[in-house]
Amino acid sequence: MIRTLMTACLVVGATGVSAADPPGPPADPPKAPVRAKLEKKAPEFVLTDIDGKQHKLSNYSGRIVVLEWFNAECPYSGKEEPHAIHATPKAALLRKNLRKVDPTLVYLIIDSTARNHTKAEILDGDKKARARWKIDVPILVDFDGKVGHTYDAQTTPHMFVIDTEGLLRYQGAFDDDRLSKKGNAATNHVLESVKKIKSGEAPNPTHIRPWGCGVKYQ
Repeated sequence: MIRTLMTACLVVGATGVSAADPPGPPADPPKAPVRAKLEKKAPEFVLTDIDGKQHKLSNYSGRIVVLEWFNAECPYSGKEEPHAIHATPKAALLRKNLRKVDPTLVYLIIDSTARNHTKAEILDGDKKARARWKIDVPILVDFDGKVGHTYDAQTTPHMFVIDTEGLLRYQGAFDDDRLSKKGNAATNHVLESVKKIKSGEAPNPTHIRPWGCGVKYQ
């Protein structure tokens, strides 16, 4: 009996395992996903446009970047309706005015539409909208919605302005004219934010509730 106990003790000592040993340190909790926040670094993303070209946000470092969430079937966005920003064409005018303020500015359209659609259908619809509205900037496809959720894109359109340091400086409504009735009297919040940034001032306001169709995530 004594010999048996001594043998057991030797086995335990050799392996370093004992019922009395304390448990190891707890596993690190999973990291929370990065979310876009005003005045913070805009989260990195990589998306492919409708022509198959890849776009990485950090590749535009040192330049102002404007993001526009888009849906070819939304009457406030890419559909042929009297208050759609591309049909009016308020979006084309915004791009023209932005280039006057900053010729190096980057304007990217992002389509996170997926609900009740195949990716092929989204690509086809976006290509038709590009031709119909003569859209001269890349349309990026976010079919799984990861980038849209990271930026909390809620509507089409939903606008974001990132400054030359990569900080998110404005997010929200396209302008103060949801029904496109004000004409030249409308205030475009994106243009005003970019003007402020270029003059070394802080955009004000930095957030205005966006309007449009809800983003049709998968």
